[in-house]
Amino acid sequence: MAQAIDQLGRDHRNMRILLDIVEEEMNAYQAGQVPDFDLLEKIAEYALHYPDLVHHPMEDLIFERLVMRDSGAKAIIGHLVEEHKRLAELTRRFAAAIGNVAHDVELPRERLASLVSEYLLANRLHMQAEEKHFLPRAMAVLTEEDWASIDERLLRVDDPVFGERVADAFLLLHEKILKFHGLMRAKA
Repeated sequence: MAQAIDQLGRDHRNMRILLDIVEEEMNAYQAGQVPDFDLLEKIAEYALHYPDLVHHPMEDLIFERLVMRDSGAKAIIGHLVEEHKRLAELTRRFAAAIGNVAHDVELPRERLASLVSEYLLANRLHMQAEEKHFLPRAMAVLTEEDWASIDERLLRVDDPVFGERVADAFLLLHEKILKFHGLMRAKA
């Protein structure tokens, strides 16, 4: 299997964990508790950088090659690539809102909840659509040579949260993920 496909699968699993943590923190906020804003800010910081620097460009490379091999792919899944811009803007709004609330800038609770709900839903639906339509089509159409070419062009960046070496700035987030993931496994 191509390194790119493996990496995209890992990235989606990792992003789901982060989205679940955001949802858990926001549920606490909705219930009148104080969420861990430091943690939410770290998730926002990660979401502002890693997807746009590594993940989405990787998907764009695959899409570019897919359209070369299958001209009908653009009509069916081209909107997924365009959604990357919308997700980036939504992520910036999410990060700004979390940062503002964390630093005592007044934002109505309902407004924050609405923005976070939109952020969570948009990301989950986007990944679901990619996994249902984009990635299977790419795996069916692209050749081994295509995958080798894509893998050669990939930017090699260690994931600062889920990579082999966790960046110091993300240690708190990494510890929360381990705890959260442990709780999730215990529930299963």
